[in-house]
Amino acid sequence: MYKKLVLVLLSVITLQAAKAQTEKGNQTLGASFGVSVTNSNNQYLNTGGPASDNSKGKLNSYSISPSYSYFIADKLDIGASVGYSYMNQKYDPALSGQIQQQQKNYNASIFLRKYFLFDNKIGIRTGPYLGYQNAKQFYIYTGTDDRSTYNSDGFFGGVNMDFVYFPAKNVGLSASLANLSYQHQKYAGNNLGNSNTFSLNFVNYLALSVYYVFGK
Repeated sequence: MYKKLVLVLLSVITLQAAKAQTEKGNQTLGASFGVSVTNSNNQYLNTGGPASDNSKGKLNSYSISPSYSYFIADKLDIGASVGYSYMNQKYDPALSGQIQQQQKNYNASIFLRKYFLFDNKIGIRTGPYLGYQNAKQFYIYTGTDDRSTYNSDGFFGGVNMDFVYFPAKNVGLSASLANLSYQHQKYAGNNLGNSNTFSLNFVNYLALSVYYVFGK
């Protein structure tokens, strides 16, 4: 009988600890880390030589994004994040004269997330987000050390979905599952103009997050 009471008590304590992580009034501090490596084989028309040629490309990118959130209701938090990302694309041989492209992005966003958890420990979270982004792009061409530089500003928004797991009372982990987004960019300098991009991604960019839960 004593052992059964102890087990019941431990179960209640565990449940309350797990529930406390996503209950109203709690807060989180965390960071998201992303990395991606992509190889490509591009075929293009070469008017000055053979009818066509192949160029192998390699794209490396990474990102980091600190964040803060506050639970305005049980399993519903609102928050903000700032981020930095870097992309480096190389071509061998040159693709239409271009051998390298680099891009640096700085962004800030706000978000709202709803949690759907099993046993208050594992599940998914999803919700909308909206943000601003500033980007700088650099292009390097064959036969020159000069770089063409372009700047752009714009906004983005969408809905994403993450896998969530709470391994301990004050620790949370998440990984990106899907992202539906829209982005509008306005370019300055020699490349004046605007661009609008819609995208839907499913686990093709590894983004992991770890965060500390505190509050009530």
